[in-house]
Amino acid sequence: MMPPVASVLLFKDFYDPGYGLFNRALEFLHLPAQDWLQSSDTAMLSLVIASTWMNMGSATLIYLAALQGIPGELYEAAELDGAGLLRKIWHVTVPQTKLILSLMLLMQIIATMQVFTEPFLLTGGVGPEGSTTTVVVLIYQYAFSFNQYGGAAALGLCLLVLLAGFSALHVRLSRDNES
Repeated sequence: MMPPVASVLLFKDFYDPGYGLFNRALEFLHLPAQDWLQSSDTAMLSLVIASTWMNMGSATLIYLAALQGIPGELYEAAELDGAGLLRKIWHVTVPQTKLILSLMLLMQIIATMQVFTEPFLLTGGVGPEGSTTTVVVLIYQYAFSFNQYGGAAALGLCLLVLLAGFSALHVRLSRDNES
C-alpha cells in the first residue's frame, strides 16, 4: 500500500525499455524485450498490471478482515460432516463473505471507471495511438486541453449516471438476496 504516484513511478521504471525490470526478466528468460508503454498492443495491459498491483493491498486487507469474521465453528462443523477444502470454501467461506465480495466487486468497478493516475503518469494520458485513454482522462482532456468545459461536464455527468446505475443495481440485488 504505497501512494499512487510513487507506485506509478516505480512501474514506470519497471517498464523502461532500456533498463526496466520487466525487460531484464525477459532477457534472463531469453525472450525478446517489449515496448511496454510505447506499443499500442501492450500499453493498456501494462496499465492493468500496474493498477492491479497498486490496488491489491487495500483489497487484501478488506478480504482478510472478512475472513477473520467467519466463526471457526462453521469450519469445524463442515469438517465433521466430511467436507474437504473446496467444499469448505464453497459452502462456508463464500456464503459468509458474499456481502463483502459483492461490495468489493462494486468498488472495483467504480475504481476501474475512474482510473486517471496510471495512464496520465505512465503514458501522458493517451498512450500510443490513444490506447490508454480512459473516461476520466478524456474528461481531463476536454476540460484542460481543449477548453471544452461543457463537454467535460457532460462526460462527467454520464460517468456519474453510469456509476449510480451500477450502485443502484448492487443495492437492489443485495436486498433481493437478503430476503
